Amino acid sequence: MTTAAVKELNHVAIGVRDLDASLRFYTEGLGLRKTLEKAVSDLTWRLMRLPENTTGQSVFVQGPSRVGQLELVKWELPEPEGDAPKCPGRMGYGQLSFPVDPEHIQTIYDRLVSMGYTVYSEPTTTIVKNYGPVTLFLCEDPDGNQIELVALPPAEVVKEFRAKLRAEKENN
Repeated sequence: MTTAAVKELNHVAIGVRDLDASLRFYTEGLGLRKTLEKAVSDLTWRLMRLPENTTGQSVFVQGPSRVGQLELVKWELPEPEGDAPKCPGRMGYGQLSFPVDPEHIQTIYDRLVSMGYTVYSEPTTTIVKNYGPVTLFLCEDPDGNQIELVALPPAEVVKEFRAKLRAEKENN
């Protein structure tokens, strides 16, 4: 018997204040490509429990694979006072993490810095327990959403790292 289950992630939608500024960050800054631009459906307000007749514009961006997209949505409705993005430590969305080729992480960091975006630190390498070395840095998009750029080790490096851990455990 087959168990019904979802497949991979289709897309994540985030509300933005300035669609052009956000699109520039994700396309020019991170190198994602725009895949679709459309008006929000006239059914959206009902489906999402938004104020009646809420409208908006959305743009989808995606990396080189066809798995997973990011939908940037500029809603046409009053913005609540103190409306800030959620961040780690609070319930709900905390950060978006994008994989980056190890040889490109410094280039992307330099590009984001030169474009004037808030970047928390230079790319830093750390050892992730039971996984291996990863290089990463964090920054903010134009709306203050936390973005992680992470260079993950190739599968063979992870395999070697885990084998070394098993060998050390057996020798102790």
